[in-house]
Amino acid sequence: MKSLKLLLLALLCLPVVGCVTTQKEANTVSASTEWRIKSLEESFLNFREQQRQAADEDQEALQRIESRLAAIEGELTGLRGGSPAPAKGTVDAPAGETWVGDLKPEDDGWVEGGKSQPLVENDEEKPWAKLPEPPAAPEPPAVIPEPEVIDRAQAPKPAPAPQTAAPAPKPAPASVPASSAATPKALYEQGYARYNAGNYPGARTLFDDFLAKYPNDDLAANALYWKGETYYSEKDYAQAILTFKEVTGKFPKHDKAAAALLKIGMSYDRVGDRDNALFYLRALQQDFPNSSAAGIGRRELSRLGG
Repeated sequence: MKSLKLLLLALLCLPVVGCVTTQKEANTVSASTEWRIKSLEESFLNFREQQRQAADEDQEALQRIESRLAAIEGELTGLRGGSPAPAKGTVDAPAGETWVGDLKPEDDGWVEGGKSQPLVENDEEKPWAKLPEPPAAPEPPAVIPEPEVIDRAQAPKPAPAPQTAAPAPKPAPASVPASSAATPKALYEQGYARYNAGNYPGARTLFDDFLAKYPNDDLAANALYWKGETYYSEKDYAQAILTFKEVTGKFPKHDKAAAALLKIGMSYDRVGDRDNALFYLRALQQDFPNSSAAGIGRRELSRLGG
């Protein structure tokens, strides 16, 4: 009888164990699926960002070519608009005379305007007339007297160097004050100050440090949001989208979630994904209709025709 009870108890426990195992497997599959979706989205966003950068580079190259062509056309126009080439036989001719088209040698000169001009010889026509003179003979080298040899024992001894006092010991350095980032707020403010100064990589480093040390602090949502803004300011819209989505995923009811939805929509617009841009801007209107970000979002929707 006792063994029968144990058997029944074991049979009753089997479904419970199976449920626990099934739940663990479901959680593992869910985490794996979420990671794969995030990885695929990141790859897609990076691809779109590369396409946008290539299009910008092509546009800049086209503008440079067009500018160069315009400059060449201007130069050609200036050349065409100049004075015409002088006509042969009419340029700078003396009054009442004309230049002969081709100079014709005669026995004692050349013909110009019907007049015979004597040939004038000059040194340039006779290179042998200017031969270089031979160089002057070198002067004999100067005689340098041999130095006087002095007996080392008789040489004067140098005066001893004056003794100087030993340097005074340096004072001990003053103690360095403790870091101003001793508190979560101080660390956050340092990162925010770097962001405002335009040091986006430095600000991102401090925000990452803050999130690693104080993930549950009241300023964690702000730190994560401004980390996304560092990417947005660097025009790295793919990483900006992923970071702003972390804000909406981890802090869906926080004030920064509204601003993050706005920036997600704007980032998708920057990479040329109009459909996703409209989706997140509309989600902003539904979830945070009275926020200041929603007002900006309405203007973006109007601009995109949504």
